[in-house]
Amino acid sequence: MGYTQSEFRKLTVDQKYQILKEQGDYIGGRVFGSHWVYLYALDGFFVEMWVIIAIEKIQWIEIQDNQTILNEYTREIDIKKDLNL
Repeated sequence: MGYTQSEFRKLTVDQKYQILKEQGDYIGGRVFGSHWVYLYALDGFFVEMWVIIAIEKIQWIEIQDNQTILNEYTREIDIKKDLNL
């Protein structure tokens, strides 16, 4: 089942996690302070999952549409290297 951003925002953290696990496409991760932050694509939008590193517990899962933050995930991409050019 597809979700709109509005529908997704209304779900609990546990519900959001289940949906990401079953339907989300993992894009990448980064470390921010004391968190692992994972980015997923879901139904045409991006979702970040924040996990507390020390206790490996999900703190929150929210839609991410800030382009500056999304660009953080592309820093490590090297198209030429990935395509062996």
